Amino acid sequence: MSEQSERLVVPEALRTEAFEILHAITNGTRDGVAILGPTGDLLFWNAAAATITGWSFADAASRNLSDLVKSSGALTQIREGKWVELRHSSIQADRAAFTLALFTDSTPQLRLRDTREQFRALGLIDRSTNLPGRELAMVHIEHAIALAKRDKRSVGVLCLKLDRFRELRDTADRETVDETLRQLAKRLSAFVRASDVPARMSEDSFLVVLTALTSSNDAAVVAVRLLLALAEPFDVVGHLRTLHCSIGVAESPRDAEQAVALLGAALGAADRAQVLGGGRYCVASDPEGRAER
Repeated sequence: MSEQSERLVVPEALRTEAFEILHAITNGTRDGVAILGPTGDLLFWNAAAATITGWSFADAASRNLSDLVKSSGALTQIREGKWVELRHSSIQADRAAFTLALFTDSTPQLRLRDTREQFRALGLIDRSTNLPGRELAMVHIEHAIALAKRDKRSVGVLCLKLDRFRELRDTADRETVDETLRQLAKRLSAFVRASDVPARMSEDSFLVVLTALTSSNDAAVVAVRLLLALAEPFDVVGHLRTLHCSIGVAESPRDAEQAVALLGAALGAADRAQVLGGGRYCVASDPEGRAER
């Protein structure tokens, strides 16, 4: 029998089928669960609670958890470098009030937030769209190429250049422009796979690093679908705005085997797509310079 089960003290009023179900469910959840008695004594402490806090039932029982519960709804540091978000509710039983406390480990999210803030301060993450900037994009391209060589697969790079962006910038205020670009970035992030990396290269250009492609035409297929996805209007402060873009497609090792050269091939193909009228994509290796809408 585990220490938790040995130390579990449950009032008769709580010994119901519902409580047994709760007991079974909480042992399979990632949320920490604790039940405090009317005087603040610890009655229940599930496995996730012990994992999150590092406290055994005995450790938790020796602490004043009632004070922790009072911080419900806020991020609370329970020890150096460990943060939890707590919620609680009351349970009435046997004419007494018991407290059900639920908490999650917020430490990874806070670390990620702090890291992102550091990257923003260094200019590595675009403040407007929250996407990686050019420097981080290059790191991702290099890393993706290295992994692709090991796995004998391909890497795709899509360069998106906004058509007639100057017209949007000249006819709309700064906040409208920024909100339109933020929505584009969100749609771009939602469209690609979790393993792919969207980035903002400059004021009017974006990049998508496509990792672990299985065939030589995969990147072009993604480009076609992306053109369709981004053609849908954006609702910006109650007004519909449309952004048209041109996409340059490059793949490694077909078009280049080094990150800088691969990015250059994608940028050149995007420029060619704009010269041909925009709203289309061009493939870097196409010898005839053809473009597809």
